[in-house]
Amino acid sequence: KVIVALGAVAHQAMLWAYDLKLKQYVFGHNVTHALPDGRVLIDSYHCSGYNWRTGRLSRESFEAVFAGVKAHLS
Repeated sequence: KVIVALGAVAHQAMLWAYDLKLKQYVFGHNVTHALPDGRVLIDSYHCSGYNWRTGRLSRESFEAVFAGVKAHLS
């Protein structure tokens, strides 16, 4: 039901797998996209050391992604 894309590369790979246009599904942290088969794609910044150190990704923002996953599965 829910797919989490960890990073823009994973996001793009999912769209290519679905043969969808990148510009119609813009990547962003904690952005939710409805896919044609009824599944939901939720984007997250990649959990790399660089993203943690630079503050692009925080524990709170990463946990928010999975709170969204939980909400879609409830």
